[in-house]
Amino acid sequence: MYFCDTHTHSRLSPDSDAPLEAMTQQAAALGLQVLYVTDHCDLVNGRGHPVDRFDWPAALAQLRRARAQVPELELRLGLELGSAIYNPTIARTILAQAGDHLDFVLGSLHNWLWERDNIDLYYTDFTGDPDLARRCLDRCLEHTWTLVTQCPDCYDSLAHIIYPLRYLRRDGHPLSLAEYEDRVRAIFTQVASTGHALEVNTCRGQDLADWPVLLDWYKSCGGEYVTLGSDAHRPQDLAKGIREAVAMVDAAGFRYLTTYEKRRPVPHKL
Repeated sequence: MYFCDTHTHSRLSPDSDAPLEAMTQQAAALGLQVLYVTDHCDLVNGRGHPVDRFDWPAALAQLRRARAQVPELELRLGLELGSAIYNPTIARTILAQAGDHLDFVLGSLHNWLWERDNIDLYYTDFTGDPDLARRCLDRCLEHTWTLVTQCPDCYDSLAHIIYPLRYLRRDGHPLSLAEYEDRVRAIFTQVASTGHALEVNTCRGQDLADWPVLLDWYKSCGGEYVTLGSDAHRPQDLAKGIREAVAMVDAAGFRYLTTYEKRRPVPHKL
């Protein structure tokens, strides 16, 4: 089995204090063959304030240090680019500033956009408000459709399409994407037809049950590329759920997992 984790964070992300060196040491101890550090660059931060830069010098400096300390691990530079549709010009400028150092871009959505002060869904209280919960899911799918149709150069793999479900369920709304199947399939068809990947995000091993049906939909929509990420923000969470995700990908009929080099897909047979 090709053992990789393509979605992890270090202390360059606002919600992590993990040194990248600690992440790489844990990855090597676990036997990972390749690790991607994909720190957050959300064009609106958690409280909804615009962001127009990413600290690439700091990212490259910590990458060099970690590679020197754990040379046996293949460590690659990625980015989790959130809310690219909020300002596509700035998104493209940030990506261009990385030059040839950047291997991989996750396209994600964490925030309300153009409403509710653009805050992260994490800070929204959905308790007792089913209409708000459904509006959230509707808006997230709408913005995801905009990303995959209007900003295909701003991502390589579509990250955690189930992200809003984390907070809707946290606040007592047991929703799924089942009733949005047509819209999700349209998104998946667009992802597949443009040569992009779908991420199976395990959320540190906590979010696995939703993925088998989504992988079946994605496969039937022509999907070929699948990336796997734990979304770990601490060394102890690295690779959690990855082996289970590999089994799901295999069961759905995919022939390989995908990593990226210089933003080009690289398949690895299951």
